[in-house]
Amino acid sequence: MTRTMKDSGIEWIGEIPEDWDVVKVKQLFNLGRGRVIAKTELLDENSEGYPVYSSQTKNNGILGYISTYDYDIPQLTWTTDGANAGTIFLRTGLYNCTNVCGTLSLKTDNSSLNYLLHILSIVSPHYKRKDTNGYKIMNNEMAEIKLVLPPLEEQEQIALILDEKVVRIDAIIADTKQSIEELKKYKQSLITETVTKGLDKDVPMKDSGIEWIGKIPEDWEVKRIGNYFYKVKNPNHNLVETNLLSLSYGNIIQRDINTNDGLLPKNFETYNIVLPDDIVLRMTDLQNDHKSLRTGLVGEKGIITSAYITLRVKNSNQINAAYLQKVLYTFDIKKGFYGMGNGVRQGVNFSDIKKMDIIIPPLSEQNQIVEFLDSKTQQIDQLIQDKEELIAQYEEYKKSMIYEYVTGKREIC
Repeated sequence: MTRTMKDSGIEWIGEIPEDWDVVKVKQLFNLGRGRVIAKTELLDENSEGYPVYSSQTKNNGILGYISTYDYDIPQLTWTTDGANAGTIFLRTGLYNCTNVCGTLSLKTDNSSLNYLLHILSIVSPHYKRKDTNGYKIMNNEMAEIKLVLPPLEEQEQIALILDEKVVRIDAIIADTKQSIEELKKYKQSLITETVTKGLDKDVPMKDSGIEWIGKIPEDWEVKRIGNYFYKVKNPNHNLVETNLLSLSYGNIIQRDINTNDGLLPKNFETYNIVLPDDIVLRMTDLQNDHKSLRTGLVGEKGIITSAYITLRVKNSNQINAAYLQKVLYTFDIKKGFYGMGNGVRQGVNFSDIKKMDIIIPPLSEQNQIVEFLDSKTQQIDQLIQDKEELIAQYEEYKKSMIYEYVTGKREIC
């Protein structure tokens, strides 16, 4: 039977069932705020204590542990500041919150906390506002947010249904993410094995003399990068080139030279003009950033910051630049560059890079390795992309499903 609907008065929700109410957050919750927790309060990793929840979403939001607790009742928390502003969590047990977390504790037991978790997770993102720190949704703003509320029994039924369905969807998403991580590791191991051992596993081997490489095929040589590459110094005088490139996690990507996001310089005359098959290395700030991939192969003519080291082949009849980039990629994922830095910002310059020992197969074998790896990694990247799109579809379906239940668009069967 189709139920009678009425206007909720909330533009993005529209009509709701006639027996549902519209209330404000402050009518249901007492609002609070976490406190400043100093780093000195955090315990060692192996110490027992009570979790500290912060604005992060990884590790279930746990920043660390301290020896005392501030909260001992189930309640909702939300992130007030930053990129994750408006993100809602259900917290239980004994725990603490930092000062970027707002707290919502029910005034009475007449509402289902799980139902309100689901509806606020849908509602609150509509109310966060842009700020210099990303976004904000402060206590006074959260207090005025309107919620649609079914009768208590229906709240509990909706919460039970959503809890069950969301757990199933989240399990699928988690398994898919794990599969992506395994594919990424396989890709790394495939590249490492192929560029250091070759395609023929039956050839005689010898010691390379390079600790992180070990044995290599007997007919491969060990040479220095400086024997085959020189540093590119080709400033973009008079702005003759406008195709702006950037190194992003191991890939050279295009950027909009006209963007006004504040991260780019006003003048690109000092940028280097680069060509296809140039190798770019970001060798600054090694002590602070151990996650980024620091090498990339240029695929098109453009300009890139001169803060990067750009290498160009001296003689293409001796070496395939794409092969060397894959060797450097392997060195990079093994975090080899981090032991080379010096100075306050742990920088590496070309004089350091050109002295690096590298392994050099015959050119024909380099070409075979590059062709093989390009084909295989393209297949792996496509699998990863397909799985990432599947995750996005499941996330969108989850949001849509929650929205339909908590706004009364879908009836309980």
